[in-house]
Amino acid sequence: MKHFVFIFFIINIAFTQSSLSERYTTYSELEEKLNEWNELYGSNSNPFPQISDEGIIYHHEIIGYSGVDNLPIWAVKLSFNANVDEDEPKMLILGQCHAEEIYGLEIAVELIEWFLNPFNSENSIYLQSIFSIMSNSEVWIIPTHNPEGLEVVHGYYDVNNIWQQDESFRKNKFDANMNGVFDFVLGIGDDIDGVDLNRNYDLNWVYGDEFNQLDGGCSTNPSYLSNYDYYRGTEPFSESEIQAIRDFTLDNNFLLSIAYHSSRSGCVSEKVIYPWIWEDEKSAPDIDVISELGVEIAQRIPTQDGQGYYYPTNSKSMRGNAHDWIYANTGCIQYLIEVGTSDMQSDNIDIIEDTISRNMQGLLYLLKKGAGTSIQNGPDVYQVSGLVKDINGNPINAEVKILENHGSILKPRMTDEFGRFRRILKEGLYTLEVTAFGYEAYVATVSPSSSSITELNIVLNELPYYNLSFNIANLESLENLNGIIYDQNNEFELDLSSTLELPQGDYKVFLKTDYNLPYFANVNLNDDLILDIDIKNKGLLIFDNFENSSNWINNENFSINDNQLKSQASDFYQYNEFKSIRLNEDLSQLSNVDYVLRVNLKNELEWDNDKLIFRLSSDDSDLFSTLKEISNHNYDWHDIYIPFNIVDERKYLEIVLETDGSVNYRGFNIDNIELFYECIGLKGDIDNSGYLNISDIILIVDNILMSYDSSQIINCLVDMNNDNVINIFDLINVVEKILEN
Repeated sequence: MKHFVFIFFIINIAFTQSSLSERYTTYSELEEKLNEWNELYGSNSNPFPQISDEGIIYHHEIIGYSGVDNLPIWAVKLSFNANVDEDEPKMLILGQCHAEEIYGLEIAVELIEWFLNPFNSENSIYLQSIFSIMSNSEVWIIPTHNPEGLEVVHGYYDVNNIWQQDESFRKNKFDANMNGVFDFVLGIGDDIDGVDLNRNYDLNWVYGDEFNQLDGGCSTNPSYLSNYDYYRGTEPFSESEIQAIRDFTLDNNFLLSIAYHSSRSGCVSEKVIYPWIWEDEKSAPDIDVISELGVEIAQRIPTQDGQGYYYPTNSKSMRGNAHDWIYANTGCIQYLIEVGTSDMQSDNIDIIEDTISRNMQGLLYLLKKGAGTSIQNGPDVYQVSGLVKDINGNPINAEVKILENHGSILKPRMTDEFGRFRRILKEGLYTLEVTAFGYEAYVATVSPSSSSITELNIVLNELPYYNLSFNIANLESLENLNGIIYDQNNEFELDLSSTLELPQGDYKVFLKTDYNLPYFANVNLNDDLILDIDIKNKGLLIFDNFENSSNWINNENFSINDNQLKSQASDFYQYNEFKSIRLNEDLSQLSNVDYVLRVNLKNELEWDNDKLIFRLSSDDSDLFSTLKEISNHNYDWHDIYIPFNIVDERKYLEIVLETDGSVNYRGFNIDNIELFYECIGLKGDIDNSGYLNISDIILIVDNILMSYDSSQIINCLVDMNNDNVINIFDLINVVEKILEN
């Protein structure tokens, strides 16, 4: 019997061990390697006795955890003096994202081995390159940011001690069907649980696959079908793994990056993919620089068949991918390299080693580009760098633009904690613009060099500061008064009881209260200034929560449902559209008054090309005045306020959607709008006698009882407490004011 049990145990082990080659690194083996490296190099200030002054070369840290199993996500830093944050360019290598695409992890581990053991006979020919990179840059490597998926691919024992493994698993272990169990099915396409981590970024997240959406193949493999496996998640950045990558990249000014993937369908195998040329040749602002470097990297990675090299191509996908998000939000240029063929988990040791080795050449080329070294046939440098400081030598947090390579889709590219900026360029003349709050703008023409980093250290002159204070006429009667002051790039909450000290410049002031008309002012601050403010009474002309379309005409081209006005009934708006919806209220009935429109909305429109427009128009729309244009992504509910006056025959409020011939998004949703107007006259003086008397009381009672046919002007005078409701409290308020006087 004992023999039978033993034999059964052996058989059980044999049939439950991973079928993947032992050459591939499991998550537990990775952690063992990390601990070993840390013991050998984490505090060793003399790791290479052959040379001197290199310092500690290894550092690692946890940057986040997986969402279900709480597994650490590790980041490794390789550099001379790795224990110190130095003023050096940073590069980021993302090893494995999709679970089954394990070559990325192997390349990441190999890179670490190369840098920690540069005198090894295999890689010693790259000694000069490795030392040059280590001396002049910081290389950060995240071997995997999908440890849960990695464990599923390699296999593991579950809580019931049952061996589980799916070599084709792609995602993390998010409980998508919310049944409390991790559900996966052997084979491609039916793993219900999990999120595709490379579809979870917020740039173009809406283009990612919905739950249970069928993903088809491509021209080279039209038969490929996968169900579930590309699910984008419940919302952008829903997954803790991607939150970790987001926060880590936002906290570091990475210059260049590679993210490693493999193509299970073979549709994009052996390619170097870079940020984007979308429809209609709409490209990333740095596309010339990005594509040129992408070509150089691809030409250094031979294909597996030995017949050519990896193919460089721009990204056309708009599905919440890392390389597009990282570039648009941080300025770091990231390349997605599809490693190997559709045989992405080869059990042939020679193929595994060869695939890793071939990809190292392109990797080293990118690292030398970022480090600004041309050693060992490295790239032409064409890098502009500099420190931005004040006259006392203190670093300044400044925005740095290359005007020829700038677009509104890019978030501001700021200097780092040293005041340092870096830009990868190509041969040519460029306009550099540096701006910082409180300082004079700096503009210069730069021409990068092919042989060395072009250093351009900049001293910004501080602007004079002036005092701005506020004199609010009716301050004691205002409830919950608050406001902001802002310029083109900055916004500050106002403390209206104190004096602000601000640099010279143009500002906008916005104040609002619970019951009064919002206040707007343009301020040119070039001396000490006391701003006299008279916050006016308001009336409510229109409140619409879109229960129906009764307040609007030409509404057939929009969608009004779910108590929202939507730009279209479908998920995305159409190309080449120009459509408007008009408020059926003639605003000229109230002459010489200020209006303020408040709109609660969320919007997602193609930057600079597609627009949500608020405007005033004439009867036939031949005459119009634009009040506000919106062309960006802000798909969280937010309020906008638009002040305006009636001009000439332009007396109708219109909402317009204007789109071009390519690239469409979700458009806009408006939850509700309010149209306020300046209430002119003495509050409570309904008979327009110039004072409050018994006649006004009678008229208010009539108004409350709905027996008096009042206009909107009268209604705003009746609404004594500005709560947009006419009731007994308004009557009491008038009586009290009569008795007071």
